[in-house]
Amino acid sequence: MKTSSAGLQNRRGQILVVVLVLMAVLLVIVPTLVKWLQHNSKMSVKDRKATTAFNLAETAVDRGYWKAKSSTGTIAMALASTVITGYNFDTTYNDVTGGTYRVRISSANNKSITIVGEGRDSSTNEVRALSAVFQNRTIYSPLLAQGNINYSKGVSIFWGPIMSQGNITLDATTAQWYFPRKFARGNVLGTAANPRNTTWPLPPNTDNGEWWANYPNVPELPILDFASLRASAAASNTLNVYGCKNSTRYTTPATGLNVAGAATWDTRTACGTGAPHYSGTGGACFGSSCHFGDSWDHPKSPQNQPNTDYVWYWDGDVIFSSGAVTDSLQDIGLRGTIIVRGNMTIGSSGNYNYVSTSIPKNAWQEHQKLTTTVNDTTSQQEYPADIGLKQSTGTWNFGGNTFQFPTAPPALGAALYHNTVGIRGFTYVGGNLIIKSFMDFNGAIWVNGNVSATCPSGDPNCLSSFCGIFYDDNLQVPVLNVILVRTSWQEVKPSAQAWP
Repeated sequence: MKTSSAGLQNRRGQILVVVLVLMAVLLVIVPTLVKWLQHNSKMSVKDRKATTAFNLAETAVDRGYWKAKSSTGTIAMALASTVITGYNFDTTYNDVTGGTYRVRISSANNKSITIVGEGRDSSTNEVRALSAVFQNRTIYSPLLAQGNINYSKGVSIFWGPIMSQGNITLDATTAQWYFPRKFARGNVLGTAANPRNTTWPLPPNTDNGEWWANYPNVPELPILDFASLRASAAASNTLNVYGCKNSTRYTTPATGLNVAGAATWDTRTACGTGAPHYSGTGGACFGSSCHFGDSWDHPKSPQNQPNTDYVWYWDGDVIFSSGAVTDSLQDIGLRGTIIVRGNMTIGSSGNYNYVSTSIPKNAWQEHQKLTTTVNDTTSQQEYPADIGLKQSTGTWNFGGNTFQFPTAPPALGAALYHNTVGIRGFTYVGGNLIIKSFMDFNGAIWVNGNVSATCPSGDPNCLSSFCGIFYDDNLQVPVLNVILVRTSWQEVKPSAQAWP
């Protein structure tokens, strides 16, 4: 069958129309597509350049950080707002490929510095800036350790975060406590019933609320100046103190010998009713390793508290004991810096009552989560110094105020917890901390060895007891290095100051 000439022409005409329509569409789409691709390419280049400038700004902040902590003299200059040459936007550094950067270090307050870093991309001159605030804080955590931290029953921490150079491992009791916050360079390990990081080493390595694993901003440990601390203790006759009151024995700086007699800090004339003397002839403590309680110059009365901080230093082991179990007047109440190079045994309760004004400003941050099901609310007394949702008071009466412990040990239940303090200040233990009687610390504690808690014979409350560590972020201890803790970090607008 032959196709007619008219039909063939009609079909060709239809094809031509389709081709013309397609060409018209392409004429519209192709330029738009090309323009979009060109714009996208430009944006990609711009983003890459901006990232380069941002990375250079981070490098600048890092350089400022290491300069500030390079010596105690340098950090002193920074805190005093003294200009540090090369770190006042007066030098352009070009030791990183892709661009240049500059740094400014200034004082934020008498304890903190601000480091601003600016990075400039070499091909576009785009500039980005970062600002970070670092606090010069010698003791940055209520619980310090050389490596891993095994946070186990026997201590409970308030007001400050746990920061570990290695892992943080919780036991069956502490895993039930979702306070305080926990930061570890390694992992944060809970239990099957109360797990923490279960994706290690994969991200996210945090719940963005209570714990952070693989956290790079844990500061290095302070290097304590033991020589200075020992000399201070020798000067105040608080070196190797054993005994109580006028039966005290201590090491003298003149001879280095252990002598007997009342020390300069001892203003009383007797050990107290029922308390044994240096011979340690009964009660909870025997032998010359005992330091009996109540042998310092601030009485338990909150109305009369001398502001005397001593360095108490022991070269070996020490047992803090009331001497006689029935003599509550001889409980512990030390104030200052406590250095024990050996093992430290707690065999007495604390008897030190006072009103503290050193509550960390943001103590509430450590207690936003209390248990798996209970968070901080508008109620008060849910943790020490709690006055409502995301609020904490600036004062706390040790021995007067109370709070409700949120969870385990179960025996505490809804009872209000009332505490006095055994040691007020920083405590260092070179060996093991052995807890035979529970007392509280206001400050921070560093234990190089293990922490063990055993129930004293006949103590019906042991299973519901613990040593509370109430953090004081104002602690200052002689150290040989500079510790800077980052408190804020944000991108800011670059300075209008011309680059050198």
